[in-house]
Parts: sequence; structure tokens; C-alpha cells
Amino acid sequence: MQTLTVVEVAERLKVRPEWVRKAIKRKELRGHNVGTKARPRYRVREDVLSAFIDARTVNDIERD
Repeated sequence: MQTLTVVEVAERLKVRPEWVRKAIKRKELRGHNVGTKARPRYRVREDVLSAFIDARTVNDIERD
């Protein structure tokens, strides 16, 4: 099981690392704190990130 840092997740999603941290804090993205409560260092499993992406994939877009 491979884990990714916040920066690695941000690079894959093409967002800023701050967005990833906020998504973890809002419990939109499941992450694990490997640091301390005062200074968290989050990790996200690759399979969790894949599920996150799959859940947000748009299949059919209706056009007006």
C-alpha cells in the first residue's frame, strides 16, 4: 500500500497543497496524520485518492 504526501496529492490533482489539507480537515478526502496534533503531516493512500477521483468523475454532461 503506497501512501502519498500532501504535495504529491496536490500535484496529481493539479491543486494547491493547502486545498488538499483543507479537504482532509473537512473529511472530504481521507488522510492519516503521521505528525503531531500541533504540527500535522498528512498522508493519503493511493487507493483512497483513486476512489476520491472516481467519485468526482463526470461521465455524461448535458449540453444546452
